[in-house]
Amino acid sequence: MESCWLTMESYQAALVVCIVSGLILAVAGYGNVRRLACEFLLKPPKRFRDDICEALLRGPENDQKPVLVDFGWRHGAVRRQMLLASAKASAYSNERHGSKIHISPDDIARGRSFADALDVHRRSGRILFGFFHPFCNAGGGGEKVLWKAVETTLKQSLNNIVVVYTGDCDTTGARILSNVEHRFGSQLDSERIVFIFLRHRKWVESRTWPRMTLLGQALGSIVLSIEAALCCPPDVWCDTMGYPFGYPFVSWLCRIPIITYTHYPVVSIDMLDKLRMMPEFRNSPTLWAKFLYWRIFMRCYTFAGSFVDLAVTNSTWTYNHINAIWSRTGNVSIIYPPCSTENLVIENAHDMWDRKHQAVVIAQFRPEKRHALILRSFSNFVKKTGSNMKLLMLGSTRGQEDRDYVKKLEQLAYSELAIPKESLEFITDCKYEKMKKYLQESSFGINAMWNEHFGIAVVEYAASGLITLAHASAGPLLDIIVPWDIEGDKQLERGSDKNRTGFFFKDRSDPDFCKITAEFPTLEELFVRADQLTDEERLAISQRAKRCVLHKFSDLKFSEDWAQVVDRTIQLLHTLRNDKVE
Repeated sequence: MESCWLTMESYQAALVVCIVSGLILAVAGYGNVRRLACEFLLKPPKRFRDDICEALLRGPENDQKPVLVDFGWRHGAVRRQMLLASAKASAYSNERHGSKIHISPDDIARGRSFADALDVHRRSGRILFGFFHPFCNAGGGGEKVLWKAVETTLKQSLNNIVVVYTGDCDTTGARILSNVEHRFGSQLDSERIVFIFLRHRKWVESRTWPRMTLLGQALGSIVLSIEAALCCPPDVWCDTMGYPFGYPFVSWLCRIPIITYTHYPVVSIDMLDKLRMMPEFRNSPTLWAKFLYWRIFMRCYTFAGSFVDLAVTNSTWTYNHINAIWSRTGNVSIIYPPCSTENLVIENAHDMWDRKHQAVVIAQFRPEKRHALILRSFSNFVKKTGSNMKLLMLGSTRGQEDRDYVKKLEQLAYSELAIPKESLEFITDCKYEKMKKYLQESSFGINAMWNEHFGIAVVEYAASGLITLAHASAGPLLDIIVPWDIEGDKQLERGSDKNRTGFFFKDRSDPDFCKITAEFPTLEELFVRADQLTDEERLAISQRAKRCVLHKFSDLKFSEDWAQVVDRTIQLLHTLRNDKVE
């Protein structure tokens, strides 16, 4: 017991010393500590060129064995310098040799000219854009944004080099790029893309943190961000996946511009309001504790955002939240994600509505997509009107939990609601080409999610010419199904039947539903209204919707907007470098 107390006292003393020392450093030596950290990260060891020259002279023992150099903890700064000097930057990925650096055969052949280019005092003009996206091989909408941004960044200048920080250690850079070309059709200059594989991605995975998930992932993202900066410090930090808690550390250590593309806030005012609106909130200590936890977390989120130089959001809803939470940033803008609408829009060959009398729902099979609400509304509509409309529910399933959810929906639809099987079909994990076929032959597209930050399925409905029935909130309401002037090819402020691009509904189950201020019909009522549209009305709505999404959500539009972000970032970088010199 005595030894235990001695250990505890020693621990407390050490903790006090650390805290006091930290305060002294913070007050008196912060600038020096930060300068030393930057030099450690960004500047290679003094004799690194000599070591590389020796390796170049030594050469490979045989044709099969690579020439490796090892600089231990300083490998990131050396790797950065080598890929800046190399004729083929992609050769300096860390996928095979970890912290050891493999000298490219092309650079070995260059010999002295490569060694001269390693001089830290020489400005090559190259800029390293570091894209932090730990799940870059996932193949979803977020990854499409990443790779279209990478493509545009590379096309903007031959001096731009892209470093992709990923945790996909079970594959190679070549396979990732092959998947990107296959899935998204992106044309990438692979020789200017460097993959830095991160070994600690598990710290940002939700399964690692079954409790206190937000806090755990925030701490994990700090670890992952520091690992990325140590492996290869970039000139620009670009987070396209939403891990903001690493920004302060990247800013402190590297002193570089931080650019973000935010799909949705980590924590939002809506989350807090939704919690407070629960009937049991006032008398529940658990909900009060959760509310306090989220409030503190939002303060930390606000602090992290203060280090952002340019914040880009994917929708008006996300913009409003980020602009409120990161008000100190001052540079928040909207760039809609690339939805490839130019590949979906098909012009009508004649003036007749010849589509099938069916509605389609494209949404992952998760409860927040509110499939049950759609089923109940559809059931009531069919029973009251006797309509022969068919409903198709398409969506992906991530695992057994989602597959069980589909079974519950089938039980609800066929047993409880008694919807005839010929009127309803569930289609799981549908291939893209098959999905496009359903879109092109259906008449209506339904989206029931409350506060969906964007809604790429709604864009696909509109681009494919469907009449959209969407929940009146967030992305669909503010950005996609908007009043459109087809002659002027522009968005209008006020909607009417003459500029309509779709329909909206509200429901009593909405967390923010208020009967007094309800101005939208229910989904059941909307089914009736849509069913009664004439062919002429359907064609007009369809045409306006197609023109709208083609103008706002094409890949070309995204590239044009992202090119402006790249230009502004380079200006920021030059300003920052000039300030350092002064």
